[in-house]
Amino acid sequence: MTKEVLDDLHAYAVRVRRVLHEHPEVGFDLENTCAYVKGELDGMGIPYTEKYGKCSIVCELGKGERTVALRADMDALPICEKTDLPFASKNEGKMHACGHDAHTAVLLAVARYLKENEDLLPCRVRLIFQPSEECSESGAKMMVENGVMDDVDSILAAHCDNTLTVGEIGAVCGDYMAACAPISLHFYGRTSHATAPEAGVDAIAMAHLAYTRLRDEVRELAGDHPYIWSVGRFVGGHTHNVIADQCDMDISFRFYDGTFAEAVERSTRRIVSEIAEQFGGSADVEFHVSTGAVHNDTETVTSFTHALSHAGLSVKEISRQMTSEDFGWYLTKARGMLFRFGTRNEARGCTDALHTNTFTIDEEGMKNAILAFTSYVFYECE
Repeated sequence: MTKEVLDDLHAYAVRVRRVLHEHPEVGFDLENTCAYVKGELDGMGIPYTEKYGKCSIVCELGKGERTVALRADMDALPICEKTDLPFASKNEGKMHACGHDAHTAVLLAVARYLKENEDLLPCRVRLIFQPSEECSESGAKMMVENGVMDDVDSILAAHCDNTLTVGEIGAVCGDYMAACAPISLHFYGRTSHATAPEAGVDAIAMAHLAYTRLRDEVRELAGDHPYIWSVGRFVGGHTHNVIADQCDMDISFRFYDGTFAEAVERSTRRIVSEIAEQFGGSADVEFHVSTGAVHNDTETVTSFTHALSHAGLSVKEISRQMTSEDFGWYLTKARGMLFRFGTRNEARGCTDALHTNTFTIDEEGMKNAILAFTSYVFYECE
């Protein structure tokens, strides 16, 4: 790819990213985002299908026996933006605070390049535009269950990263991002006057005891296993003078080892049941895995590294993370990897973390993401 071609693709990606950033949508409700993406694909003459689920878009280019898939997520977060960008969110309470606008823009630029060079493609390339990466109901899971990975040999995804300097590409072999299991606990008691607590069943007291016991139990079960057990929501009662008859707790559980996670689920259900029985109340446990761990396949990382070296880029080894990404669902069907592209630029103030209302990126970082995707496709399919 010549410098002039890459510069043109990058300029296109910047324009697309800014449009998407200005009009963020959340979860599976991506009507306008999907309309925009489809409009861009129509303009390129690339046919697409929406058969893999709500607000999903998939297109395919090239011919051959092998299929390489490239994936971008499209959804935003329910956050009020405070960046003062000229293209800041116009949708109140919604913001592209995780860079999915950049991911989508990069993949559209890749689509344009592959379409213009389709006669040179030595394989099929499936482009996956996915909804609902951020929500507990995974868009990746939906699309995988609907067959989007049928006949795919390998899959590649990218994520912007403000811990990497603009121009850097990062990856690691093996376990990279943790599995995620959102847990919801519901404790039910009986109301009474605050001056007669013995006449009621205190749901807050049940939840408080569960908070402590579960924290200690998970720590003991974990041993050397890396994990996260964070209570993000604890809500009970309505007023100061009534014993609460309900208290709810939401927990974010992150892990790599499935056997450990199964032990945690069994213990959680047992302890919650014991506490409810002890107090004379009742309880429910909602426990499901929203995404598995992202395990970067060694063969894919090796091919990716070689491909980038031929394009004049190097791959920086990065550390394992306890954050989660539903890209793990695709990896249950084919080998693949997720890489990071640097968007940090202190001079431009692009340093804030993902999922904050002041998150911004240096768009220059998208240039190497475009080059990485296209280089991998032609190298992998040789």
